[in-house]
Amino acid sequence: MLPVLHHRNGRANAQHQQRVEAELSLLKAQINPHFFFNTLNNIYSLTLIDGERARAALHRLSRMMRYVLYDTASGHAQLSQEVAFIQDYITLMQLRLTDRVQVTFEHPEPVREVLIAPMMLLPFVENAFKHGVAATAPSRIYIGLRQPTPGQLEIDVRNTLFPKASTDLAGSNGIGLTNTRRRLDLLYSGRYSLQVTEQTPDNEFEVKLRIEVAGG
Repeated sequence: MLPVLHHRNGRANAQHQQRVEAELSLLKAQINPHFFFNTLNNIYSLTLIDGERARAALHRLSRMMRYVLYDTASGHAQLSQEVAFIQDYITLMQLRLTDRVQVTFEHPEPVREVLIAPMMLLPFVENAFKHGVAATAPSRIYIGLRQPTPGQLEIDVRNTLFPKASTDLAGSNGIGLTNTRRRLDLLYSGRYSLQVTEQTPDNEFEVKLRIEVAGG
């Protein structure tokens, strides 16, 4: 009887793991694919006025797509890869921004290599660009990444808060941020904290994430 129970438990655990992996794959696949199409449109417009910048932008976009499609297939990425991905994202987003938007990205140079779930940081950065930029007013986006200890990662993302902009982490940005919270629950259960401040004294929306991570 005991071997049968062990077999059933093993099969149940395997099925649970398969469900988790399938859900993670689905969540990862749903992270805002329209960004790539919008960026291609921006690059096309840029080719008409500045071919050199357009070629550089296309190179960045192809590097991002390679990261998303191939480099993250194992379900893990080096932190340096994630930092490069975020930097490329910021640079491409700036193609359509004016000099009234100030974007700051601070991180250790070089970073201490650790393994992290790929594209875990993107929805927070994406949310800041979506809600923290106005066409007629000065805007500020701050992205900070710190490593207080070898196994700890802290991310701080802040953006200017505008009266009509809803930046509710649970729902306003739809699938991206909701999926990120779910991915955190699945991958870092009991090993992360997420703090959302709807309005700071400096009139900013702020997200702080702390994760206990594995070494690289």
